[in-house]
Amino acid sequence: MKSTAQNNPAQVYIFSGEDEYLLIEDAKNLVNKLIPLEEQTLGLEIIEAQARNAAEAGANIVKCIEALRTPGFMGARKAVWLRGANFLDRGIIARANEVTETLGLLADLVKTGLPKGNILVVTAKAVDKVASFFKACHAKGEIYQQTALKPWEKDKAAIVFTRSLLLKNKLQAPQNVIAAIVEMVGTDSRHLLQEVNKLAAYIHPAQKVSEDDVFAIVSAARENNSFNLADAVGFRDLSKAIAILRQLLFQKESEIGLVMGLESRFRYLLILKEMMSGKVTGEEKSALQSLMMTKKGLPPHPSYLEKMAKQAGLFSARELESAREAILETRLKLVSSSGLEKILLEKLLVKLCGHRKQTGKSAVKAIA
Repeated sequence: MKSTAQNNPAQVYIFSGEDEYLLIEDAKNLVNKLIPLEEQTLGLEIIEAQARNAAEAGANIVKCIEALRTPGFMGARKAVWLRGANFLDRGIIARANEVTETLGLLADLVKTGLPKGNILVVTAKAVDKVASFFKACHAKGEIYQQTALKPWEKDKAAIVFTRSLLLKNKLQAPQNVIAAIVEMVGTDSRHLLQEVNKLAAYIHPAQKVSEDDVFAIVSAARENNSFNLADAVGFRDLSKAIAILRQLLFQKESEIGLVMGLESRFRYLLILKEMMSGKVTGEEKSALQSLMMTKKGLPPHPSYLEKMAKQAGLFSARELESAREAILETRLKLVSSSGLEKILLEKLLVKLCGHRKQTGKSAVKAIA
């Protein structure tokens, strides 16, 4: 966040991004900086702006306008916090006439200038950057946009955040335990905070956290996909694969779709295994390389190949062939069986994971 001198604040501050908890924390830190805690009873007005419909959104905006037009007590500085606004994007509520009209009035107020000493703070997941409201706020204030992270970057950030939460609770946990928490809970900061607090209460007065503690009390909230399942099976991690499968079935994922995802992964690993063997001719290697192209016709990323190589190295060529046969057999049984889907899939995972082998060599060199 950019620093703002307390004696010369901007008139408007907008915080936007996906992680609501961090947004709230950033906005709260700013408000505490601008309005001392002892003055917030009269100097801070919070408007909860999570509207269920256009009428509620319009009412919240009107309430915000009225609060901004009202001067602070005895001329003191006053902050109006429009918290959790869900009508500043391009969604259905945002496009309603009563919302666009009242938001236009708020934009006009910002353009002409808020009463002396009054400050508007807004937190929202998304803000339409071409709307007049955003442009007015940008001209009169400061905009803070959370950096959009890629999936693996989110996991990395979540692990760092979880470690900090554990330290605040004076808890000790090795890396594998921290990773297990993130794997179960996901990357949402608020959910992680809640689950770490639960964990602290559960093991009190102990301070060392084990994986058993995590599995005993932490709620699984993270949504998984078939790629996560294929990765767990590819690394022959049976316990993780079973946990992901159960979560996917709870999410009502298609059993056939999950099997097809595993079929695709083992087909890929078998191709990679052939290329890593060094026994294929130049013409055969070109044919295999073409089968590994992405949907956009591009070669796979080296880091992805490295991961696939590690997985291929955990299986012999014979095991990969047997795995594909087991997957096909399970797929046929799923078509004709009813009510046994979970049992069939879990039995398949046991067959596929089996005994873990030694990691293989680099795929990048093997296919060059």
